[in-house]
This record gives sequence, C-alpha cells and structure tokens, in this order.
Amino acid sequence: MIYANKKVNQKKNSAKQNALIIANVKELEQRNMIRMDIDTVYLQPQLWKDKVTALNWINCLHRYYMLKRKLKSSAPLYFKDMATNELIGNILNKKAKVLILNDLS
Repeated sequence: MIYANKKVNQKKNSAKQNALIIANVKELEQRNMIRMDIDTVYLQPQLWKDKVTALNWINCLHRYYMLKRKLKSSAPLYFKDMATNELIGNILNKKAKVLILNDLS
C-alpha cells in the first residue's frame, strides 16, 4: 500500500490472532490434546507432525502463556510428549527449538 508517496506495510490484526490462539488452545485443552503446567506443555504426539507445524505450535503456545499466564517473553517454556513425558521442544530467549519429531511412516 502506498500512502503519501511512501510504502506502508499494514500490520496483521494481532488482537484477532491472539483471540484465535486462545480459542484453539482452550478447545484442545478440553479435548485432552494438550495439558499445561507452570512452564511445561504436554502435547499429544499427533500435534507434532513436522518441523514447521511444531515451530508454529511452540510460538502460538508461547504467546498464549505470555497472554494468559503472564509468562515473560524471555522465560523458558518446555514441550513434552504427553504419552512418554519426553522433552520434544522448547523456547528459550524467544528462540524456538524442535528436539524430536514423530516418525509418521
């Protein structure tokens, strides 16, 4: 978009995105697909399909924790497999890392 001879980037509607994240997390929690602890999220293995999906989950759940649980943006958040209790990912200092991916073959 060009305004007054300057290119202007429109920001995404973050309030709308945040509301969607909160609604999705609550629905998954009701369906027992995720369980949340103080600094750990336990996930069902089928949610952790590939690296792109896993990184998206990490970022969305981190945003949820910052909004609803008042987690600091630099605080660590850990992700574990609900079935095996094995660490599968984390976010430390705003850097998401996927440690284990499920083999769907």
